[in-house]
Amino acid sequence: MKKQDIITHYESFSVWLESIKDLSRENWLKPVSAGKWPVSAVISHLLFWDKYSLEERFPFFKEGAVLESYPDFQSVNDAAGEYAKKHAQLEIIEELLSVRRQFHRMLEGMSEETLDTAFKIGSTSLTVRDYFADFIEHDIHHKKQVMQAAGISV
Repeated sequence: MKKQDIITHYESFSVWLESIKDLSRENWLKPVSAGKWPVSAVISHLLFWDKYSLEERFPFFKEGAVLESYPDFQSVNDAAGEYAKKHAQLEIIEELLSVRRQFHRMLEGMSEETLDTAFKIGSTSLTVRDYFADFIEHDIHHKKQVMQAAGISV
C-alpha cells in the first residue's frame, strides 16, 4: 500500500463520515447486528482507537522501537460504548473527523521511506505502513457494519 493509497482511504472515509451525520436517531442507535454494538458505539470505538494511535503509537514509531502491547481491548471498547451514550452524534463524528484530519496532516509529511520504519508492538513486528493497513481494514469492516445496519447499500 502506497502513501497515496493511505491518504485516499482517509479522505474517502472522511467523506463517508460526513454522510452519516444525517443518519436518523433510530439508525444511530440501532445495533449493527443482533447482540452487537449500536452504530453510535461503533463510531465511538473508531474514535477511541484513532485517539490511541495518535497519542500512544504514532509519536513512538521509530526504527527498532519496541512498544508495549495494546491495552485491554475490552476496557477501551467499553469506554467507547459509554462515551457513545453520553455524547451527541454530531459531536462524536466531528471529533473523529478532527482526529482523521490530524492523520492526514501527519501522512502528508511522511515519505514512502518513513512508512517503512520497522518496530515491534509486543512481539509483533510491523512497519508504519502495516499499521495503517491494519487500521484501514478495521475501518472498512466497521463501515460495512454501519451501512448494513442503516440499510444503506454497501
